[in-house]
Amino acid sequence: MQESLKKTLQQLHEQLAVVEQLDDADREQLEAAVREIQDSLDKDDVKSSDLAKRFYETTEQFTKSHPWLSRTAGQVADTLSQMGI
Repeated sequence: MQESLKKTLQQLHEQLAVVEQLDDADREQLEAAVREIQDSLDKDDVKSSDLAKRFYETTEQFTKSHPWLSRTAGQVADTLSQMGI
């Protein structure tokens, strides 16, 4: 499941790189959340329920303005929740 999460995080990272309508503060907030999850995966120290909750809260505001971005972010949060670590 971690491989699936890594792949989805990579997709989100790629989407963040090309989206232009995102202001700098929102972009940094999302990038920081992605880095936190990636760092946890790299350390095999994933506290998925905490990460999923914070990540969902971070990305919830993008649902209307960037539906495709929030869809990918939702996949990340769902995968974290399913990991149950």
